[in-house]
Amino acid sequence: KSVDKNTVEHVSRPESMKAIYMTACVLGTSDFRQELVDIIDTTEVNSIIIDIKDFSGTISIPTDNPDLQTGVSGTGCKGSGVKEFIEDLHEKNVYVIGRVTVFQDPLYSKIHPELAVKRASDGAVWKDHKGLSFIEVGAKPYWDYILTLAEESYAMGFDEINFDYVRFPSDGNMEDIYFPFSNGKEKKEALREIPKRSA
Repeated sequence: KSVDKNTVEHVSRPESMKAIYMTACVLGTSDFRQELVDIIDTTEVNSIIIDIKDFSGTISIPTDNPDLQTGVSGTGCKGSGVKEFIEDLHEKNVYVIGRVTVFQDPLYSKIHPELAVKRASDGAVWKDHKGLSFIEVGAKPYWDYILTLAEESYAMGFDEINFDYVRFPSDGNMEDIYFPFSNGKEKKEALREIPKRSA
């Protein structure tokens, strides 16, 4: 089941934000996580950015939401006790931002290759110079997945969701790339459509 949206209180965004960044792997390692909390406790830091979904496609926060199990199944770094951790940060009046890497998603591309950016030459899943694959910007079912993750994260206590990699890929063989959903559209036109759910 998903998180009850009525049980969470949020912190107001600071007028002057001084933030640190916590990767999914740090979130999942108690000693490293505490080191960043110590920085918050001893400095003027009033905000923290935490990876909810990073470049691997793995969702780092615990969730039983059936619509998010693709990301939960990933082998990347994950955290435990995240809701309680956010509550502790809120007690310190720390503003918690969740970072979601959007279209760069090798995990989702592997499970749903029909939604991925393709190679023009043979129709296989396209990868960038780092071997990472992308979901196609125009793949509307994936928008629902991202929006569900954002809603679930906000209900868990994240005060703000930061969407990263909301773009078409650029760091690979651009001579052999095909966008099956957005082909024929200008990129800016395809990107403007993203906020809409597919239904």
